[in-house]
Amino acid sequence: MSAVGIDFGTSNSAAAIPGAGDEPARVLAIDERATDMRLLRSVLFFPDGSTGILAGEAAIESYLRDFEGRFLQSIKTFLPSTAFTHTEIRRKTWRLEQLIAVLLGKIRESVERAVSGALTHTVFGRPAVFSPDPEKDALAQTRLATAAGLAGFPHPVFVIEPIAAALRYEESLDRDEVVLVGDFGAGTSDFTLMRLGPSRRHALDRRDDVIASSGVYVGGDRFDAAIVEHRLLPLFGAGSTYATLFRRTELPHWMTRKLLAWHELSMLREKSNLEFLQSAVKTSDKPRELQNLVTLAEENLAFHLYRVVEEAKRILSDGDQARISFHEADIDIEASVTRAEFERWTAPLRAELLLAVDRCLARAHGRVPDAVFLTGGSSKIPSVRQAFAERFGEGRLREGDAFTSVAAGLGRAAGLLASGGAAPGRGAVG
Repeated sequence: MSAVGIDFGTSNSAAAIPGAGDEPARVLAIDERATDMRLLRSVLFFPDGSTGILAGEAAIESYLRDFEGRFLQSIKTFLPSTAFTHTEIRRKTWRLEQLIAVLLGKIRESVERAVSGALTHTVFGRPAVFSPDPEKDALAQTRLATAAGLAGFPHPVFVIEPIAAALRYEESLDRDEVVLVGDFGAGTSDFTLMRLGPSRRHALDRRDDVIASSGVYVGGDRFDAAIVEHRLLPLFGAGSTYATLFRRTELPHWMTRKLLAWHELSMLREKSNLEFLQSAVKTSDKPRELQNLVTLAEENLAFHLYRVVEEAKRILSDGDQARISFHEADIDIEASVTRAEFERWTAPLRAELLLAVDRCLARAHGRVPDAVFLTGGSSKIPSVRQAFAERFGEGRLREGDAFTSVAAGLGRAAGLLASGGAAPGRGAVG
């Protein structure tokens, strides 16, 4: 009998198996090509002229080398979307569940190499809120369950991701606490208030320990988009004009704003949109900048651009300024962003995060946490951490592994389930 926890993330995915006895869960190596082999980038690449499908670092390497093919990222964000049902790749119709199942299948292959016996218990993480619409929220979980089944993970149980992170944090406690856990993902940030500690650690049913949860659509992707919006959009033709028969007209805002979500830029590759942009360049008051947008769409370079932006964001976690150098095809961009600018641009995002925290605490009738445990990539942004320090006090803040705390907690939850217990939290149903 084997159990596993799966953290299927917007940007990265991870897996963990329960530890023996009181040992912590073990996060598995699932991508041997990655710098951190515990993380599989949640991307797929369908190379042209091949029947193979690549995932993780292999997908990125092949895409950056060859470009020719279909590259898919942030698939998780489409789970609650009723508009996205299928897509055509290599003249075959792929349902969303099938695409996700390909990624999960790659993870299952790694898991099976690390465990003995058939997988009997699988726990998946899920955001506190896939969607504020209850029907779409239920659709998202159903789709993920279907994808899990297609990938060979039958009867998955779902645990809210910050609850999983809480179980990981609990392993370090020597006294009972009421803890607010914040899990900052690429697409969403989720918060849970939970009772944790030595007196509860070995209980098989932890559902009554969960006091309240909330979530918000603010994650690392929106922090990246803030840099693009405020520093880079004008370099891709935002605000430019072109000549019509009787007057000059401003370029439609929606065209450049597609850059705020890199995977949406593919819309500009549609024939009618690309022909319009190519024509507008001829009479544009900013032809060089608008040509940058045309090239970005034609050459499918949005992923490359966001890699540079993400690196600038990372540098700003330690430094006061970051350079943005982007030189692909005929695009040559040099720009810079200071930490002060980044903090000013992202102030509304931090306000949204704190409002979600307030909603969580309001559901707990204002209960003040003894500690605040932060995990996920955006928890490393200095202004985000400072916002929580100002709200709760520096002495209450705790930190864990930014990218594997959730997976480790899910591994522990899987162990509880395999021992005859119940997975804690809303959505803990098969």
